[in-house]
Amino acid sequence: MTMPHSGTPERSVVDRALSVLGAFDRQNRTLTLSDLSRRSGLPLATAHRIVNKLHSWGALERNADGSYSIGLRLWETGTLAPRCSPLAEAAQPYLMELHTRTSAGAFIVIRDRVEGVCLSFVVNGSDTLMSWIESGDRVPLHACAAGLVLLAHAEESVQNEVCAGPLRAYTSATPSQGGALRQTLAKVRREGYAVSQRTLQPDISSLAFPVRSADGAVLAAVAVVAPAAAFHLAKLLPPVSATADAVSQHLRSSG
Repeated sequence: MTMPHSGTPERSVVDRALSVLGAFDRQNRTLTLSDLSRRSGLPLATAHRIVNKLHSWGALERNADGSYSIGLRLWETGTLAPRCSPLAEAAQPYLMELHTRTSAGAFIVIRDRVEGVCLSFVVNGSDTLMSWIESGDRVPLHACAAGLVLLAHAEESVQNEVCAGPLRAYTSATPSQGGALRQTLAKVRREGYAVSQRTLQPDISSLAFPVRSADGAVLAAVAVVAPAAAFHLAKLLPPVSATADAVSQHLRSSG
């Protein structure tokens, strides 16, 4: 007998497994089975079956209290991403030197569709900026200097999608209108760098320069972040520009 169509397509096994993995984020690194069921939108029995499969492969680890966290095997697989590993490895020593020279948090970001992804963040262990961002964090393109650099050099379709909004206003200084954002992007292309003053957090400012391939394409953005009260643009421009150029040159010479 043919079962009636519910009108809602059944989620594939892959979709359901991805929804379980997608339940984890920076604020939810450890989740119970009930948490995973609720956050993935899957029935408890289905979530239990998928979690067991992911655990047996190593994508999830089971903790002593019965909760789950992301497994090492999934992390190892993630490090193979070709856009991430070479860039992060190439940039790391330059970011460390940039942090030493400026005392600002130094990081590198790439674009993933309409978001930025931080590949590496270098800061002193006692610095107040330690909680600002971590490797793997996503950042909004319209609300930080690194994101503005990446968006300014993205395809027109990407710029149109972001500028069409809605643009979340993280602070009163965040660009929240598409027209104003387009003007900012034109300024970034004209000046060669981006500055964000209190646009993502009310007490934080940032500066970013593009990392370019041999043909001039923008691959990433090197940036520094510092408390707004201690942010001195004139002093930061030369070292951040030099670091972005050094990473670009390193990538070109290494192929």
